[in-house]
Amino acid sequence: MEQDIELLRLLWPQFAGETAMLPLQDGRTCLVHRIGEEDGTAGIFRDAEITIGGIRRRGDIHFGALTATDRIPYVILQVVTAPCPSVYLREDERLPQYVMPIPETIRRSAASLQAGAAGYECGLWLGDLPAARRISLLDRLLVERLDRKCGDVMRLFDSCGGDWSQTLYAMLFRALGGNRNREAYLELAARATYPMVLRERSSMDLVEALLLGTSGLLEGCFFDDYIRQLNEHFRYLARKYDITPMYAGAWETSRTRAQNRPVTRIVQLAAVVAHCDFLFDRIVHSRSREALHRLLDVEVSPYWATHYVPDGTGNRCPRSIGAEKADLLIINAVVPVMFAYGGYTGKEEFKETAMELLASLPAENNTITRGWSGAGVPVRSALDSQALIQLRNEYCLPQRCAGCRIGRTLIKNRR
Repeated sequence: MEQDIELLRLLWPQFAGETAMLPLQDGRTCLVHRIGEEDGTAGIFRDAEITIGGIRRRGDIHFGALTATDRIPYVILQVVTAPCPSVYLREDERLPQYVMPIPETIRRSAASLQAGAAGYECGLWLGDLPAARRISLLDRLLVERLDRKCGDVMRLFDSCGGDWSQTLYAMLFRALGGNRNREAYLELAARATYPMVLRERSSMDLVEALLLGTSGLLEGCFFDDYIRQLNEHFRYLARKYDITPMYAGAWETSRTRAQNRPVTRIVQLAAVVAHCDFLFDRIVHSRSREALHRLLDVEVSPYWATHYVPDGTGNRCPRSIGAEKADLLIINAVVPVMFAYGGYTGKEEFKETAMELLASLPAENNTITRGWSGAGVPVRSALDSQALIQLRNEYCLPQRCAGCRIGRTLIKNRR
């Protein structure tokens, strides 16, 4: 059903240009003067103009079935693949309904593209496009991804009581967690808050104790003097701030490389937040990758230079987050917050800086970007990799080829 709705949206623009006459289910004729502008988020065409029964109307074109409980105050025409039960605009007026058949050639073309979606099939076409055309398509996907991430930021902003500093702080934790520990890191940021860190940042030991103790990962660790000291500090901080530690089992540690273990990452972030006062202002006003690396790629305290975990030593422990992880923090935390902050304040310069930062960062190296690169698509910067991740996750994997600008072009060309 969803596939049919997306195919209807694909076919609707054929009525652009000269006034089209469409037969309605109730026997009347609809004159289409303006097809409207597609709103991909809502799945409708807005600001369309039609005439029915001599009355000119302006509003939204809706695709697919509706129910009496749907909110349709601005809908002026319903487009469906088969007759549906009537929906009433008012007590005595039904919503006009147009049945648009989908040509079998279009269905076959869409099915063929869906069958190859898992194998990056459209990458062959995308890679052969002139650079300007490919960049235009990827830019639209990038904006979609940033809009989605902005939604995540604003929901977190609301949960943080409208505090941008706490929002950035939580986003940095969230970005550290990846997919496996994202919720645990967010919980840690909510229990050991940025205002607490600011009050204790004069001592690195106290910041480490605050974060590691709250995470629950110090529980039962009394293996040396340093860890014993951190435990003592945390007992004091827990009373001071009324902190209830997390359950250590909340953290996923199996099949995790040593440098990505929660203890290691928490200590690294502790160094970042303790090292930099006014973290939000300094980060959102940074204009280059190098400036952000100076804020994010900070050396940990000497103890952790030889310890991955409290009870284990090693001579090659990471002394800082490192350039690669700092880039990922910029992509997944700094850029979304900067973009959302620009939208919230109406200051476009922050959104522009966010885009410039992505253009200056190397492309992410993961299974998705390697898949597109293997199909012949140039992946030159984080701008490209973020757009291609959006394409893969939001269109290819759910097989929404008819809802994708690239897929739509290919479906039409294959008829």
